[in-house]
Amino acid sequence: MTFPTVKKMLVTVIAMFLVISFWQNPSASAGAFSDFVGDVGGFFSTIIDKTSEFVQALV
Repeated sequence: MTFPTVKKMLVTVIAMFLVISFWQNPSASAGAFSDFVGDVGGFFSTIIDKTSEFVQALV
């Protein structure tokens, strides 16, 4: 088996796992997804704040 074939199979297995987990418990999956999106948003918000503080300190 070549690496691209293994990679495609792994992506397919992960996608099917996500579909099945969403199907079995949609409310918990939605909660986990919203927590993840909130954490990513908080991370980028912190980066923007720190960058603006740094730029203001340069001026």
